[in-house]
Amino acid sequence: MSPGPEKVRRHSEGGGPDARAMRAELVRQWVGAPRPLDLNRNVTEASSHLEAILEGIGVSGGLDEERVKKAWASLAGEVVARQTEPVSLRRGCLTLRVLQPAMRYHLEQLKPGLLRRLQNELGEGNVTSLRLTIG
Repeated sequence: MSPGPEKVRRHSEGGGPDARAMRAELVRQWVGAPRPLDLNRNVTEASSHLEAILEGIGVSGGLDEERVKKAWASLAGEVVARQTEPVSLRRGCLTLRVLQPAMRYHLEQLKPGLLRRLQNELGEGNVTSLRLTIG
């Protein structure tokens, strides 16, 4: 006995839950793994990770380069500011490029006072140490 016209039409349209389950199983076997339910489940915006990335490389916070340079120029004085330049601020360490070894030696002697003044100007948590390089 052959199936009735209703049953044949239902299978050819791919209707019932049995047909969907069978199709899902065939796809799983063909692909080799079950299909993910939600393809966007593991997608996040870069902005949600940006703060952690910046903190990891030591540039989190709110100081901009111009503010650091202006603060250094006003604290160091004209003569010293012409021979030095702030080059980076990472993890609280402000690196200054110094042109002359004699100036570097002089600044090493003044380092505690300069650091204290920079902390007053820029905030204690923003600048925790000074590093002087010749360049």
